[in-house]
Amino acid sequence: MIKKEKHVHGVFTEIVGTPKEISSYDLFLNSGPKEGSIDLQRYTDLYKDIVTKWKTQFETVALIEEVILQIRAKENIKEIKLSLVKDEYIYARSPFYRRGSSTKDIRVIVGKTDIDGDDLNILSKDVEFMERAKRKITIAMEKIISSNRNTLTKLLK
Repeated sequence: MIKKEKHVHGVFTEIVGTPKEISSYDLFLNSGPKEGSIDLQRYTDLYKDIVTKWKTQFETVALIEEVILQIRAKENIKEIKLSLVKDEYIYARSPFYRRGSSTKDIRVIVGKTDIDGDDLNILSKDVEFMERAKRKITIAMEKIISSNRNTLTKLLK
């Protein structure tokens, strides 16, 4: 069974697609034969008309869903993984959904190896260091959530 990380999967966020991904409904429409019976064409046109009318609502609900997923992630930061980048920077990452992003996490620079050391095992057990990591992750999450909330406010006016 495939493990799905909490707070990174939605319903409408998966349906509407992104600027890089085709929406599920467009994929469905494009997957059928170009020619077909009158019945097939009639139902395909009906489907396309309804989806076109509802597209804005789908996208709005997807944005609301994205904000919900992001707030859930921010309020439930439990899993923070550390990694080194270029043997110089210490990165912290935690699950976080962003539509259109290829990663299902958020990453922030928490420190430098010349100051904090490079033993991730020791750093992951250092309460003070991990609190700093959590604080920086939370701040980065809040910036993205705030931006999405502003977009949502404009959409709902």
